[in-house]
Amino acid sequence: MRKDLKKFIIYAIFVFITGFSAYFYYGYYQSSQYDGTVIPYIQEVLPEISTWDPEIVKQYLAPAVLRTVTDEDLTKIMGALAKIGELQSIGEVKFKKKATGGAGDLVQQPVITYTVTAQYSTGEAIVTLSLLDKGGSYDVFHFNFKSDALFK
Repeated sequence: MRKDLKKFIIYAIFVFITGFSAYFYYGYYQSSQYDGTVIPYIQEVLPEISTWDPEIVKQYLAPAVLRTVTDEDLTKIMGALAKIGELQSIGEVKFKKKATGGAGDLVQQPVITYTVTAQYSTGEAIVTLSLLDKGGSYDVFHFNFKSDALFK
């Protein structure tokens, strides 16, 4: 009986390690598909978004997003985010996930999400950018800024 328990534990550990490894390999595989094109795009688009100018930001947003956000709402959002200050530098860019789906004309289009550490004049911010993959080029689908400056 004890021998069977030992075999079961070894088997369970093996399955856990294999599954854990496959999960990280799959994440690495997805990341490697996009890093060469997405990271330069992020390094281009983040300084543009960080001007906090709604007209500039609109140039980078996916058409489906533009249909759901009014000019007034975008102006309010950019005004609030302007509290973060001026972009000083872009730090580490990390792949987070790849998802597929959406509604309407976005069904089955990949959305790639990255997190970026960035230094602004008020301090560090963590930026999450979700990009709509248009087959080699990208549109900003979603962005989020986490900064202490937004809570002051």
